[in-house]
Amino acid sequence: MPEMAVSESSMDWNKTGSWRSSTPLHKNITPPCNFNCPAGENIRGYIDLLKDKKTKEAFELLTEANPFPAVCGRVCYHPCQASCNRSSLDREINVRKLERFIGDWGMENVNKQALPPTASKKIAIIGAGPAGLSAAFYLRKQGIAVTVYDENSMPGGILRYGIPSYRLEKDVLAKELDRVLHGIEFKSNMRFGSDFDISDLLGFDAVFLATGAHLSKTMNIDGENIPEVESGLNFLKTANSNGSGNLKGKEVIVVGGGNTACDTARSAYRFGAKVTLVYRRTEAQMPAFAEEIEQLKKEPIKIEFLTAPKNIRKTDGGKLGVTFIKMKLGLPDSSGRSRPVPIADSDFEMSVDKIFTAIGEDPDLSFFGNARIKTGGEFDFSDIDERLKARLFVGGDILPNPRTVPHAVGSGRLASEKIAAFLKGEVLTQSEDIEVIAGPGDINFDYFSMINLTKRGSHPAESGFANMDEASSEAARCFSCGVCDHCDNCHNFCPDMAVIKTSNGYHVNLEYCKGCGICARECPRGSLKMDGTE
Repeated sequence: MPEMAVSESSMDWNKTGSWRSSTPLHKNITPPCNFNCPAGENIRGYIDLLKDKKTKEAFELLTEANPFPAVCGRVCYHPCQASCNRSSLDREINVRKLERFIGDWGMENVNKQALPPTASKKIAIIGAGPAGLSAAFYLRKQGIAVTVYDENSMPGGILRYGIPSYRLEKDVLAKELDRVLHGIEFKSNMRFGSDFDISDLLGFDAVFLATGAHLSKTMNIDGENIPEVESGLNFLKTANSNGSGNLKGKEVIVVGGGNTACDTARSAYRFGAKVTLVYRRTEAQMPAFAEEIEQLKKEPIKIEFLTAPKNIRKTDGGKLGVTFIKMKLGLPDSSGRSRPVPIADSDFEMSVDKIFTAIGEDPDLSFFGNARIKTGGEFDFSDIDERLKARLFVGGDILPNPRTVPHAVGSGRLASEKIAAFLKGEVLTQSEDIEVIAGPGDINFDYFSMINLTKRGSHPAESGFANMDEASSEAARCFSCGVCDHCDNCHNFCPDMAVIKTSNGYHVNLEYCKGCGICARECPRGSLKMDGTE
């Protein structure tokens, strides 16, 4: 308790509330980690539970928004961590590792949940990637029958066929998929247009199209159709399916600077190739996640920046002769990055065995005739078959959103909410209120101690927390930004004892609160403000 003057007699007669020019207001605001999570997780909420070692409750809260915690705890690019206010004091909370810990705990300790019986409503989902499976998971939890179609023999989409096993272990993916697909009908090797068509979908109450973006962009140069020139996505799919890339002793070029290019280069190296990654801009402009780039640079992989292939040809010796040209940066293009401009007379030659292209992917919009994406990024339903148009929903990487696993998961869950509302004859409405985000200025750093960064170490991205104590200790570092955690500071510091503890938090007795603002100043988390009104 703080030191304060205390009267030995009742002061009830002195209703100091009449002095007040501003009023304290308890109101939680949005933590930056929650706001920046593409999957929409209540990160602060499950960290708070994990701090008290309530792992089961943390798992249940996490999976309300994301059915793939163990997966995302390995492959998510964690924008939540990048926005963590704790970095203004020492180092951000390692949210991704906490999510991984909770997800791994759930795989081993949580049984498949009992599902409600299916009612008469039936949903078809085309695409068994993270968006389609996320939608299926949340729809089935509501008692809606779900059938998932996929052209591949196994579910998972990009999780199974695009992410290398050194980033996402196949046994982890298998366990998560087994739980997510519980109670859901999965139809494999089913390609729309050849194995099923619109007539097979007419018996469903709604259809969700979540086929992703898996058509590799072309370089538009001579020689790119030579068989030894292959898309990085196709290579990753083959390698992830067969466990072998058959590249031992080969000289390989990977063209591109995104996540697919990095994964392709690192995978090719693991299959025995001598790898050079070629990118037409600088490292600062690579679209790959920063962590992917750092991991790539740790490998014995050569990187040629400001370089682009000009043409490819087959040599007499059976290898590929590639002409490259050096680039310089010009004015910004439509992406906002500096446009690479060729430098005259800077051509040079390389001789290699294999080229993988990874310069971007597009969705396959041929499913329903003249389907296309509008300029604003929305799916154009105008030319869709009338029998299906009103019941068709689209999400995941088929839309021009950021193409990441957590974005796909969030898109799938949002689609499930829209479909559930549609089945009830309603339209899902989303709040248009602008969220107030807790920033460093809302935190009273005097109440938090710095950790010893040297002793703590760097926590390698490839590993998880060793045990509950380690995870709980990391969770305890959370500021709980913008959200009251009932620390009692406002109650203890109030000189008029006007802040009353209740079962639901705190109540301010305005007859005695004189608006001094001490309670707001001593709130560690910014969830109590002086609102400046009576």
